[in-house]
Amino acid sequence: MDQIEEIKAKIDLVQFISGYMPLQKAGRNFKAPCPFHTEKTPSFIVSPERQIWHCFGCQKGGDVFRFLMEYDRMDFGEALRLLAKKTGVVLKSYQPSEDEAQKEKLYQINHLAMEFFHYLLLNHQAAKPALEYILSRGISKDSLKLFKIGYSPHLWDGLQQYLVGKKGYRSPDLEAAGLIIPTSRVSSPASRSQYYDRFRHRLMFPLIDHRGNVRGFAGRVLDPLAKEAKYVNTPETLVYHKSELLYPLDLTKEEIKKENQAVVVEGELDAISSFQIGIKNVVAIKGSALTEAQVKLLKRFTDNLVLALDADIAGDQAVRRGIEIADKEGLNIRVLELEKYKDPDEAAQKEPKYYRDCLKKAVPYYDFLIDSSFKRNAGETPEGKRKIGEELIPPLSRIENEIVKDHYLRKLADKLGVSEEAIGIQIKKYLANQNLVKPALAPEKTNRSREEILEEYLLALCFQSGKIRALSVEENRNLFQLPGYRKMIDLLNPFFEKKFSSAEFAAVLPLELTDLFNNIYLVDLGKNNERIEDEDWLDKEIGQTLQQMKILKIKKDLVSVSEEIKKMEKEDRSGSSDWKEAENRFKNLSEQLASIKEEKSV
Repeated sequence: MDQIEEIKAKIDLVQFISGYMPLQKAGRNFKAPCPFHTEKTPSFIVSPERQIWHCFGCQKGGDVFRFLMEYDRMDFGEALRLLAKKTGVVLKSYQPSEDEAQKEKLYQINHLAMEFFHYLLLNHQAAKPALEYILSRGISKDSLKLFKIGYSPHLWDGLQQYLVGKKGYRSPDLEAAGLIIPTSRVSSPASRSQYYDRFRHRLMFPLIDHRGNVRGFAGRVLDPLAKEAKYVNTPETLVYHKSELLYPLDLTKEEIKKENQAVVVEGELDAISSFQIGIKNVVAIKGSALTEAQVKLLKRFTDNLVLALDADIAGDQAVRRGIEIADKEGLNIRVLELEKYKDPDEAAQKEPKYYRDCLKKAVPYYDFLIDSSFKRNAGETPEGKRKIGEELIPPLSRIENEIVKDHYLRKLADKLGVSEEAIGIQIKKYLANQNLVKPALAPEKTNRSREEILEEYLLALCFQSGKIRALSVEENRNLFQLPGYRKMIDLLNPFFEKKFSSAEFAAVLPLELTDLFNNIYLVDLGKNNERIEDEDWLDKEIGQTLQQMKILKIKKDLVSVSEEIKKMEKEDRSGSSDWKEAENRFKNLSEQLASIKEEKSV
């Protein structure tokens, strides 16, 4: 057994995936809505016996490694190291790919840069003004240590002296991490060197992902009157993507799970100040708009968000788009209003109790939206009602849950003093103008024939139950039309005389049949999931499915023979021996069909 198989053998896939998302028992398998695409009907299936998963919606699937790579957007090497550590397997011979090795190097460089900046802030005389400034902002020394806040020296090559001069890293690698900039891009006093440090004379906030990897930095200017940008952030790199990160989720994820709620703020100081006054279930989103990646990440830890953003939540279109994404993912969204203060940082520093009280009074987002619009517009006048309708109908019409949507449309109609029909008409007009009116959905077409569906269903019944004896009967085997299924059934011969083992059977399958077998093993039997353990029902269901397959095959043969007879009659061959033989076959097939239908009706 190699080390990859050793790791897989030590992990129960159902238990592992259940740590990320709830799974529901479905016969011998488990199912859930797919975490990789939006769906209303669960099509994500996990097999405890095969230790595999597959989504029949987006077609993604695999083992525990593939799940972790898809769910946490890891390379194989990252997943391997994480699972090896989890299972206690000491890796010996794994060689990472060039891309994986580069990512690991960037993490190491960023980690050393974080330690360098952090040491300077707490220990170096040159950082004294920065330390005094951040302490004056109400950030405690304990917080400086916990959040690893640092200081970048007022030098063009301070970081390079450490990472290149002392630690031996190459300048191009520092550039790849976003820590230094080639001097050729701009004219600078550092023109004697090929590179200059991106972060100089700034407070440094390391941007760490929920797994503890240092992905980048946010550098805050010390002088609030300085003309340069207030924040300089790491650019997009191989390991840093602004739209995916939540600060400081590595420290707050457990509290978010415990409280089943995340308080979403805009900046690092908002998050740290909130944390200091006991609001530890907090994350900052590096801007005012939630992205789809951030929403999906938050959903791993909670279904409830409280937005405490600096931006105009009611009017900012980017904020609204983020909220619509969160609503589509099924998250409950509330809004915290800090009317006395400009942001959570100021509220936490000046009046912590007020901040905490406001948090308890946070209102559902769409209630906030309606109340905000009525505060700004005169709801008693026709003009005011028009403005309110124009503001509220677009976001309310896009609410994903129809029950929730109906509730707020009724509330809007009541507050405006108009009929629900009037609101409905305006929504239809809005959707028509946005080209969002969807035609009535036609029944979903499938490229699969009835025969293919029945073949898959029969194999799913047999393989998932382990009762494969029906497939040993030659007559039954001949009913299968798909070449892949026929090849698979031919390989079953050694398994008819012993208890069926899916693992043993999978081991003898050629590579081109493995995915086909796995997918059959994960087919969701719907309402029959729980009945597969009932042997009487199972025998009857297998028999009835075989019966339907026979009927379809006979009907198909009848059509073929009928066309053959018609062709001979057109060629004036009626009464020939071939014609008589075809007539006899047609008669025999008709009698077989009548006999089967008679059996079916009894």
